[in-house]
Amino acid sequence: MEFREIKNLRKEKKITLTALGQKTGYSASFLSQIERGANRPSLEALRKIADALDVTVASLLANEAPQVIHEDETIEKGYKVIRNTSNTKYNPWQTNSTYYDTLFNLPVHTNNMVISKIYIDAQSSSSGKKIAHNLCEINYVIKGEATVELKDDVLLLHEGDAIFLEAFTQHNIMNATENELMLFTLQF
Repeated sequence: MEFREIKNLRKEKKITLTALGQKTGYSASFLSQIERGANRPSLEALRKIADALDVTVASLLANEAPQVIHEDETIEKGYKVIRNTSNTKYNPWQTNSTYYDTLFNLPVHTNNMVISKIYIDAQSSSSGKKIAHNLCEINYVIKGEATVELKDDVLLLHEGDAIFLEAFTQHNIMNATENELMLFTLQF
């Protein structure tokens, strides 16, 4: 997977690789490798890059991100309809067993809210290892059974069950069954 959009956004915002490196904590060389597709960033690296460029992670992973509510738009009558004209499908870990189908990316105050469906094939896991990131997360099991590995616990979630994870909580979601697992995920 190439991340040309990172370079496009960086150039559009007149940010050098060195300046982006200072904002993210990564070297200009590493960031250049990501832009050229020579290195695959972790989800955490993508989050730092997205934050530094003031965009969503999904917008870095797709040619067209879903429409969003912009902070300067007014909401009349207490609601706003969001038209999702282009779902964003991506696989942050470059495996064939898991992919994310981002439904919406909504700016909420200064942070983003990402709403996704996650599909995990039989006998697979979401990332292959425990990860932690800077967003809170709610995972709701739509179909199948999810095994959630935490730092000190392993939990089994059935259809209709959900789990709330605080930001920076190490976790790995696995499908230990022979059936497909589908989750509804809210990250904020």
